[in-house]
Amino acid sequence: MLRFIRIGMAGVSLAAVLLLATGRAVAHGIVGKRLFIEPLVTEDASPKNEFDFPVLEVIQGPEGHHVTFNYSLEKKVLPRFSVDFEHSFGWFTPGLPGAPSRFGAGNIGLGVKYALYKNPAHEFIVSGKFGIEMPTGDTSIGADPFTTLSPELLYGKGFGDLPSGGGLRWLRPFAVQGDVALDFPAGGPPAHPGRRTMPRADVVLEYSIPYLNQFVRHANRDYSLGDGFFRKGHSLGEIIGNLFPFSEFNFSAAPVGPAGRRTLGFFRPGVVYVGHYFEVGGAAEFPTNGFTGHSIGGMAIFDLFFDDVFPALGRMLPH
Repeated sequence: MLRFIRIGMAGVSLAAVLLLATGRAVAHGIVGKRLFIEPLVTEDASPKNEFDFPVLEVIQGPEGHHVTFNYSLEKKVLPRFSVDFEHSFGWFTPGLPGAPSRFGAGNIGLGVKYALYKNPAHEFIVSGKFGIEMPTGDTSIGADPFTTLSPELLYGKGFGDLPSGGGLRWLRPFAVQGDVALDFPAGGPPAHPGRRTMPRADVVLEYSIPYLNQFVRHANRDYSLGDGFFRKGHSLGEIIGNLFPFSEFNFSAAPVGPAGRRTLGFFRPGVVYVGHYFEVGGAAEFPTNGFTGHSIGGMAIFDLFFDDVFPALGRMLPH
């Protein structure tokens, strides 16, 4: 347990360094008129300031019951560049009768993200990310005992460039976000069965009620860009006006046998509420095949836009 506490404290220390070492940025993933959500698993293409604490997942897999508590920090250090830290804790209860539950820390992940191309008029962004996962976690809960290098391509596209007249205008609040990546093992036991290059891909289809109100129905015409994305107040109508229904699809490869691999897949329909200071929401979790699992699980997220709460933490490096 002391080891897990030390790992957590190391993460907090790194977070403090990232926050204090850098000058003011915008927390939200805004491209043109489009505000992209922070998905549950998919990596958002926009560099930004955010603290995900927690992202909670509960799922019954083929081997047993998993409960995972993830947290991450992303800090924007230049207008198009951010760095991030990720960590997790987990509980695993094997499916075998009488087998004890296990608790442990996951691996530590570090990453850098750069926005390669942004087209505000078409609400389009493409970014590159490079991540490294270090073998600091507990293998008894599924942490890999080797370093993993992960180059990723991230994208986001809003449909606000569809015609503003006719029936197509109701499709303008739709947006898609996604990523594709390869996980390359480096170091560690050469004979480990999981030490293989594995692809993964994620995609999110979302519908923005704030976009519908402001740019299709023009119900928010009194607000300027920025605060105009959000309805103010705490009534049921104001809360509904800040909702983003979404469906997230997540796929990755998992090793099977000495050289094979199978696809892990999840379908996660849900909704998030996005306010000026935070995002909160959740989704049901449906395995897409028997290899992934047979039971419905769930995920929940709380994402704090820390530079809106504490503006001094939004500072970036001189540029």
